[in-house]
Amino acid sequence: MAVRHHIKVLVIDDDPSICKTVGTLLEDHGYNPRTYTDPAEALAVAAEESFQVALIDLRMPSMDGVEVVEKLKQLDERTSCIVMTAYPDLDSATETMRQGSCDYLAKPFKQEELVESIDRACLKMGIIYTNEGELNRLIGQRIRSHRLAQNLTLRQLSDRTDLTTSQLSQVELGKNAASIWALARISNALGLQVSELLMGL
Repeated sequence: MAVRHHIKVLVIDDDPSICKTVGTLLEDHGYNPRTYTDPAEALAVAAEESFQVALIDLRMPSMDGVEVVEKLKQLDERTSCIVMTAYPDLDSATETMRQGSCDYLAKPFKQEELVESIDRACLKMGIIYTNEGELNRLIGQRIRSHRLAQNLTLRQLSDRTDLTTSQLSQVELGKNAASIWALARISNALGLQVSELLMGL
């Protein structure tokens, strides 16, 4: 299961109902959201603490989203900014991208579109990770599928890696974490790079 609770998302929209809906949605997906209806207040908070992602409404009475993106990027250029608007047009999309936003969502958007957009930004930054137990299970599953595809028994893989069949079995079942040394031996025995065993996990 992907771990997201460490990812802080700044939500800025002058509509309190949207702030509430989006905040609840992000919490339900494991994110740590902070919602603000006042862009100036949100920027003041962002000056004191870092946010990995910011979700910003384009049209707000006190400050438009393009300006908010610009100011957030000045505070921390690593923040991924996603702009949302009920009035999508090419000019505003181009301008927000020029200021450094990474995505542009037209309202009303589907909940899964919003979550996918934030997930994409976080995956690009490499800040979503899989919990340890799940990671061990996925690596074990991948090793087993490669072994079976090559018609290798555990004994044969053991002979090639200098790991016992018991150790290999525990790794394949995800019960034990394989060391980097063991993963290097296993991947080499299967004709793979270590990175191929870990890709996308």
